[in-house]
Amino acid sequence: MACAVQRCAEHPDDVWALHGLVECLKRRGESEELPGLQAKLAAALARTDVPIISSWLCRTSVQTGHGCCH
Repeated sequence: MACAVQRCAEHPDDVWALHGLVECLKRRGESEELPGLQAKLAAALARTDVPIISSWLCRTSVQTGHGCCH
């Protein structure tokens, strides 16, 4: 039986995932991990050829009042 690689391990430091995680931590007011993740996001953004302004390519607005997962 083959060992499946967890999806998060397939593309570590994915720009979309990092953007979403940083956004979520900011909204929740969590700051302990934020500086390190912001640095990783900045490095990932430096490698992109299109502007990344959300955690999903098709997301056109940010909903407020529903936490970080809506």
